Amino acid sequence: MHDILHAVNTLTVKSVLATIVHVEGSSYLKEGTSMLFQENGENIGMLSAGCVEADIAERVKELFDTEHVLTVTYNLKEEGDAGWGQGAGCNGILYILLEPVTARMKQNLLRVKRHLDNRNPVLHIKKLEKNFIQTTSFYVEKTGETFGVNSDESSFATDDWNGRKSGIQLSNCSLLTYAHLYKPKPRLVIWGAGADAKYLVSLAANTGFSVTLCDWRPALCNKEHFPLAEEIHIGFPEEVDKQLSIQRDDFVVIMTHNFYRDQEILSLLQSNPVKYIGVLGSKKRTLRLLNTDISSRIHSPVGLSIGAVGPQEIAVSILAELIQNLRMHDEKKG
Repeated sequence: MHDILHAVNTLTVKSVLATIVHVEGSSYLKEGTSMLFQENGENIGMLSAGCVEADIAERVKELFDTEHVLTVTYNLKEEGDAGWGQGAGCNGILYILLEPVTARMKQNLLRVKRHLDNRNPVLHIKKLEKNFIQTTSFYVEKTGETFGVNSDESSFATDDWNGRKSGIQLSNCSLLTYAHLYKPKPRLVIWGAGADAKYLVSLAANTGFSVTLCDWRPALCNKEHFPLAEEIHIGFPEEVDKQLSIQRDDFVVIMTHNFYRDQEILSLLQSNPVKYIGVLGSKKRTLRLLNTDISSRIHSPVGLSIGAVGPQEIAVSILAELIQNLRMHDEKKG
């Protein structure tokens, strides 16, 4: 969804936003997944493993010149040639909401993007009839303030942001409530701008992380070497630490290859609640860095144990561990 929000900022062609609002059974992608279909054929995102996108591309053509909202259903349980599953074995039924991108929707999505850029979540609520026809839609900021809706809907509130999952949450005799929590990109702070960090920065950025790179050597730590890093901080650890504003949900990977710098960074992180700290190098080296036992939030050696050889494979192992930690954390919240 972050790619779609980025595209909305410069959107000049008629478009339709397709969103999975409900899944019965299992599916390749879950509730809250969106795809932007543009009149010029340049679409952004995906909704399945290629099972439904072509059909939706045809359906949205009749919506480009309207403000009509439509819900389409795809039964992926069927495995015959006549079924949408076509042997894919997804074993689920998808309910996909199609909404033309109006001037008002664009304005709302740009406001969502500004919140996410400031690392603040936004809750999106859609009221649907039992047949999944949308009646209204609005957004709730972390402060409880709503936008994109008439005042009579502003009474909705939530006190469970972290535990909320996308999909149909509430129902009564005539309406369903679909909720989706837009979350900021998970932030990965990497200490060390050596040649091996290039693979991790690139892989993490292309997998949906917001990457912040830190190093005291400007000749190494720059946009020319790391074009996909969203933030670059140059300075010694104590100096840069004051600028970072590390938060609880951030990930930190230390790979400076400098023993004393690593020791300084770990010392600064000791009193910080950040949930994940990865340290490149052996466990024995990390024990020397800490001069004490390794806590559960410090991953040493960093990365899943896959027998990685060389900087590319090590980057894969590190990213795999980050994703594992991120998704398992989300599941526990849910």
